[in-house]
Amino acid sequence: MCVWSAYSGSKPAAPELWESLRKIEGIWAGFYTGLVTCSEGKLYCGKVLGNTRIWKEKYDLSAFPGTCGLIHSRTNSGGDERWSHPFVGSAGKVAIISQGCSGIFKDRSKALFEKWGNEMLEAGKTFSSGISGLPERYPVLTDGAQVHSAEVAVNAVEYWYEKLGDPMAAIAKVCSAIKTESADCYIFADRPGIIGFANSNQHMVYCRSREGVHLSITAIGLPDGFGVELPCNCVGLITPTELKLKKLGDRYETETFLPRGMLKTALDHIRNHPGCLLAQVTDAALKPLFPAGKLDYHAGCAYRVLETLLAEELVKLVPEETTGGAGAPGTVYRIYANER
Repeated sequence: MCVWSAYSGSKPAAPELWESLRKIEGIWAGFYTGLVTCSEGKLYCGKVLGNTRIWKEKYDLSAFPGTCGLIHSRTNSGGDERWSHPFVGSAGKVAIISQGCSGIFKDRSKALFEKWGNEMLEAGKTFSSGISGLPERYPVLTDGAQVHSAEVAVNAVEYWYEKLGDPMAAIAKVCSAIKTESADCYIFADRPGIIGFANSNQHMVYCRSREGVHLSITAIGLPDGFGVELPCNCVGLITPTELKLKKLGDRYETETFLPRGMLKTALDHIRNHPGCLLAQVTDAALKPLFPAGKLDYHAGCAYRVLETLLAEELVKLVPEETTGGAGAPGTVYRIYANER
């Protein structure tokens, strides 16, 4: 699981995005960092292996112009800086950030990504993430390269955007066919100000301010810590003034009921395991409350629980810098119960 934020508005995007990511990078990520903005028909992308501190040592926010952009922090899950988000299509027209996993679709998700990736190779698309030796869940293409699934998705969306000229139609075509439990966000070089998205069973929120529209995987990343949740099965476009939304697919419906006792169960776990991570709360405390074998909502609920516990000042997040599996500094946020 990763964390990300997006912004489109009247202010420079890079500082807005940076402020958001600094609030959330260690919640469920913290080991890879990347930023992309859009200005005058061009995408400006910079990413590193490491946390925001490492990113800031290499880049300056002023080098990323434009008032629309995306930012992302990835988990400690393998690869070098080429496997950091964002990913940009090989024609330089579309950028993606994504978080999630194959989830209930794990038995066929990899095969679908390999199918679409090979079709993109045949169509002339190229992949910058192609390396070897990573976990088997990542697709391996016919040229032998092991690539990131998000780069398959962005090349496919870019391909269909070139064909259709409609960003929402391109996102819908790809994301309804490649099944994952993920939340994806896109920007388009020739459409500054528009943010596209697809949400399949993840937590995704937005709010509007006088400066524009803000999106994030959690309300903690929004300016005032509050936002409107987007549906779990949707695709759409959002601008500072408009939201277009439609159903992503008909075959799978997310079971979005909220089990009783979620907050108490999570808080009890945090009190009994001080300094735990959100992933541990999710797997040990929340996931068992949901029915097995369904497209359930436990990952989205984890964010909602954390947002509520923080708003009620029942818990606090304490950042800790640690070393990731690839040897670069990462950041995790440990959760502690507040004493009353």
